[in-house]
Amino acid sequence: MTTCNSFERTLTELKIARAYGRLSSIPGNGPEASVLLASVGSCEIRMFRGSGADLDGNGAPLFWLELFDHSTKQSVDSFICHRLKDAVRIVDDFISQATSLNKPGGPGDR
Repeated sequence: MTTCNSFERTLTELKIARAYGRLSSIPGNGPEASVLLASVGSCEIRMFRGSGADLDGNGAPLFWLELFDHSTKQSVDSFICHRLKDAVRIVDDFISQATSLNKPGGPGDR
């Protein structure tokens, strides 16, 4: 999925902001401190709380995004986000990857 217009981009931003709000209300930092953003076939896009550490000099991350494939039980891709707007392009990319992984005869066809 590619964000084609500002309306779609705004909807994706709102979805990410809502997920971040839900994530922020989860107490603790355990594995349950994650929020599902989207499901595509056997794949999920999840949001995890940031580590709180300044790993790359850009300030502490707000959250991590992960593309997880349940059929292989593995993380396919992940990305650290310092701003909500950073996540829009990544979510679009993860949806595209998940769609490709779930196509019959595609890389995810096991």
